Amino acid sequence: MRSDLPPHVMRRWIATSRNVFLIFLLFGLVLIWAPQLRTFALSLAAVAVAIVVATKEMILCISGSLMRASTRAFAVGDWIEVSGVRGEVVDHSLLATTMQEFLPNSFHYTGRTAVVPNSVFFSSPIRNLTVVRDYTFHSFAVTTEADVDLPDRQSDLVAIVERHYGPHREEAARANAGIERRSGVDILDPESRIRFSTTDLGKARVTISLFCPTRLAEVLEDAVTLEVMALLHTARKEEPAREEMH
Repeated sequence: MRSDLPPHVMRRWIATSRNVFLIFLLFGLVLIWAPQLRTFALSLAAVAVAIVVATKEMILCISGSLMRASTRAFAVGDWIEVSGVRGEVVDHSLLATTMQEFLPNSFHYTGRTAVVPNSVFFSSPIRNLTVVRDYTFHSFAVTTEADVDLPDRQSDLVAIVERHYGPHREEAARANAGIERRSGVDILDPESRIRFSTTDLGKARVTISLFCPTRLAEVLEDAVTLEVMALLHTARKEEPAREEMH
């Protein structure tokens, strides 16, 4: 190297030479240790895969919790149904949601606590039932033999339903309108409905639908069912007499 070069040029050459030497040294080490580095990378990947597999459910639970928070699907105190479990949410965490369980197809507490992992939020729809906490659409059916002329008894059936449901009709209409305002959608009218159909065995069926207070749904069902059964029992007795007269 020429000694008459300016100092700044010499420093530049020295720095460049050092950097080139380090690059070749690093490249040589990579070539020498390539098999070991490849083995280490494969081992690291295997460990990572094992960790992911082992913590898959935990990751799904945490992801489900983030999905619940981002979509605001429900909060503590809401009534929900998920993965076949219906109840009131009493607690939720990153991993699980705790509910006070309801009886099947009702809103009565069983006294049992259900803990649902948040991972089910990705495989089952979340139904928020809070909107029907006070009022709900409740349907029930009464089945009888096919020899009963149900259309001929329609006025009697309407009278029975009206006698029990009438006192709640006005309040139900206000609740129905309130639900429509809060949800922003049109739902079924709160009028009682009576439908006639048959079962797979050819029996006659009366299906009654009410929009009623949730706390009184089963009470109204029991009262209406008892009177309808009595009416249909009387009708079956009267059918042979009518046939004889004709």
